[in-house]
Amino acid sequence: MAAEEETAKEVALQNLKAVMSEEYDYILTLCASCSSHLKHNYPKIFKDASLRPENLKAFTDKIIDVSSFVVNVLKASSEDFNVAGEKVAYHSPCHLCRGMQVTIEPRKLIELAGYDYVKSKDEDVCCGFGGSYSVDFPEISAEILKKKLDNVEATDAEILVTDCPGCVLQLRGGMDKRGGKIQVKHIVEILAENKIRKIPG
Repeated sequence: MAAEEETAKEVALQNLKAVMSEEYDYILTLCASCSSHLKHNYPKIFKDASLRPENLKAFTDKIIDVSSFVVNVLKASSEDFNVAGEKVAYHSPCHLCRGMQVTIEPRKLIELAGYDYVKSKDEDVCCGFGGSYSVDFPEISAEILKKKLDNVEATDAEILVTDCPGCVLQLRGGMDKRGGKIQVKHIVEILAENKIRKIPG
């Protein structure tokens, strides 16, 4: 993302060597940006076929985000969770909904986990974090964040969840700064808090 192409290539090679994809069925990520980068940008980094590692496709084919994994692979059901009943709003990270084309699974997972999913306006719109964007353009980032949090507060949600640690930082920081009462959590946190039995798999 910083245009350090040679460094990116070195790191990619280290990861491809460290994670021997033939030993695993899936490579699970808890970060939408990481998922998208590993799955879609690694092939771009090695666009020159003569430099492409042999295990690249096997590696990228196994990348999966946590919401898709729990819903589609582990086949979690409502019986795995308590009925919390709290209202939960969702922020869809840019790299998940547009980068990975994952939109249904996180929202389904919120409901499976015993929460009342409430839709907010512009859920799929950026929160203003964007990695270094929030540092490079703090005023614009703050305005984007304000709109996002205004929309979430309008739902009367008690919790706001997302699949991206960077978005969690942005949203939680913004909510704390405005003295808001909505808790901001990674989607895995609400699963862990409400789980009642081990999910098969």
